[in-house]
Amino acid sequence: MRAIIVREPGGVEQLSLVERPAPVPGSGEVAIAVAYAGLNWGDIQKRQGIYPDPIAYPAIIGLEVSGTISAVGRGVDGIVFGQRVAAITGPKMLGGYAEQCVVPAAYVMALPEAVPFDIGAAFPAAALTAWHLLTTASHVERGTRVLVHAAGGAVGLMLVQLAAERGATVIGTVGSQAKRARPLEFGAAHVIDRSSRDFVAESVRLTDGQGVDLVIDSLGAGILERSFDCLRPFGRVINIGEAAGEPHFNIRKKLYERSTSLAGFEFLHARPESEVWEAGVREVVTRVADGRLQIPIEGIYPLGSASEAQARLESRGVSGKLLLRVA
Repeated sequence: MRAIIVREPGGVEQLSLVERPAPVPGSGEVAIAVAYAGLNWGDIQKRQGIYPDPIAYPAIIGLEVSGTISAVGRGVDGIVFGQRVAAITGPKMLGGYAEQCVVPAAYVMALPEAVPFDIGAAFPAAALTAWHLLTTASHVERGTRVLVHAAGGAVGLMLVQLAAERGATVIGTVGSQAKRARPLEFGAAHVIDRSSRDFVAESVRLTDGQGVDLVIDSLGAGILERSFDCLRPFGRVINIGEAAGEPHFNIRKKLYERSTSLAGFEFLHARPESEVWEAGVREVVTRVADGRLQIPIEGIYPLGSASEAQARLESRGVSGKLLLRVA
């Protein structure tokens, strides 16, 4: 099979198209003939060698795919050969940039006929992350004021739609004026361009001096520290990544300024096979299939152009999802 490997940590030049033996599913696993693979910021970090979890190189990266079941391992029920599916590639979130990948059966989602394969590879990580952030890691409802950083990105756009559907007031931030339009179209009440506006001053002004109830931050660095200044007393920040770099500040001192709190988040802690995980899959897939949850695709690249696709994602100019066309 063809696959993209990261030879060793570094730039996009470390991505190579190679031939590898097709993987064989073990007990509790299935093999997927991959149609599309989604690109995610975690893929960039894994290529750079800065992902929090250790990775053995050379590695095939890629955490979400769509396609059809090509083999079923022992002990797997309810999944059949030829079935249309979307999937997270497993707890190590590797293997998706390839013509075949093996994943635990618990990470597979049946894909309705109404959902094409490109959309199937674009929604799993972003939509499930957003749903669990608003449902499992917090309780966002009508009247909740939520500040979403990187609101023009894949996860940000899912958060905007799902939070607005619940009646929350969503304030987004973006890194450039060009990325303001789509979050507004998808339900954000306000979008702040961080390149020209102070997001702290603007978010406080937009809440009549009260501050927001919740900040969801995927950027880290100095953005995370300043996010606490956007909160009302007893408000909360949930950090889901460090795309802008590692933060360096006195967290304890910051928490005591407004009696606020900080949480980290990893969506796989919702435990595939649990009732909470299954509820999230049902809710997300239903919304994608009936059109309530829009999945904007900004570009589709052939598998051999993974370097070009990652370079575009790394430029931070994408408002939506990038995919690799595999089959």
